[in-house]
Amino acid sequence: MTERIAGASPPPRARITGVVYLFYFLAAVFGEFFLKGLVVDGDAAATANNILAHQPLFRLGLATGLIATACYVAVTALFYDLFAPVNRRLSLLAAFFSLVGCASLAFASLFQLAPLLRP
Repeated sequence: MTERIAGASPPPRARITGVVYLFYFLAAVFGEFFLKGLVVDGDAAATANNILAHQPLFRLGLATGLIATACYVAVTALFYDLFAPVNRRLSLLAAFFSLVGCASLAFASLFQLAPLLRP
């Protein structure tokens, strides 16, 4: 009976993937939590004043977002490794699209630095 239970438990790679995915989720939520109070809908001047008044909080939110993006790159690699034995080509295609999304998100994060630059 214990052999069947041991055989049904997920391999360590699946557990590591789940833990890294959970860490990504937590980092993304905290990144949004830090930026939530700074953005005022429909009022760019108030948003700019909030960002300038709370620069450390804004930088922390930006850094947490970049950490979440790095975690998702790791999740993509782990998912590729996990699903490659099932269908290698489809797993590679999914990893490609995920990495393109991560790259565009990282590039878009550069625009969040614009309010902090002084002319």
